[in-house]
Amino acid sequence: MAESERRHDTRYPIAKLAKLRCVQTGRFLPGRTMNISSSGTLLEVDRPSLLIPGQRLAVGIAWGESQGLLQSNQMQQATVTRSIGQGMSQQVAVRFDHPLPLKATA
Repeated sequence: MAESERRHDTRYPIAKLAKLRCVQTGRFLPGRTMNISSSGTLLEVDRPSLLIPGQRLAVGIAWGESQGLLQSNQMQQATVTRSIGQGMSQQVAVRFDHPLPLKATA
């Protein structure tokens, strides 16, 4: 099955700062979104972090321009579905446990 056939939700090319927390280790990683849908997001992490499919994460997205700090209640629970190392960075696709309410103009 082609990747586009697996997706049910529209993806928007939205670049926002993000914070990832590995549920297993508690380690935080900075990143940024590459695209977002209501069911998940593609993130870029600036260092090879060895995130693997099936790994549980909490993902926080800085939606506002001045939202530098994210509280734990602003984090979405998610599962890594795909991970690709690219030199000193990593692209990580995650699926949210609960859909995000996105507007088409996000």
